[in-house]
Amino acid sequence: MGTQVRLPQSVVDVSVFIEGNGFAGLTDKISLPDIERILETSKAGGFERDVDTGVFKKMEFEVGVKEFNKIIYTAASTGIASGKGIGIVLKGSILQDGTKIPFVATIQGKSGVALGGIGAGDGGTTTLKGTAERFSYELNGEELVHMDTRNMIAKIAGVDHLEVLRQHIL
Repeated sequence: MGTQVRLPQSVVDVSVFIEGNGFAGLTDKISLPDIERILETSKAGGFERDVDTGVFKKMEFEVGVKEFNKIIYTAASTGIASGKGIGIVLKGSILQDGTKIPFVATIQGKSGVALGGIGAGDGGTTTLKGTAERFSYELNGEELVHMDTRNMIAKIAGVDHLEVLRQHIL
């Protein structure tokens, strides 16, 4: 019996929802937050090495919408005024080996709005860039990432990496 080879995944399409308002098929670039720990360099025992601080880096995101739309600015303005930031949900479909798999990414965070370049004949893009206070990622209905900076939750593949810290300090 031979080894089974998986074909590469391909994103079929993605829709973005900004504060519940849908922009189906209008995203041109999406950068989801990186989940990364802060490391410090230590020199000891004849080696320089990285030491995990136990602290996660800020989670930056970027979502481009191929449209100039008042809804985006209103959502950003409301988020600034309330201090709660903006709510973004991305829903998409991934194709692999002939099977479509759904994914959902949810971001709540502080955001700025950038118009980007504008040219005749170009549809233009409005870009939301910011730092997520909450971020979750589900693949095929299974939550793979749940990060919540306000409640000190850092769950990756079901493991909460801040659970012990919460028990110690809260």
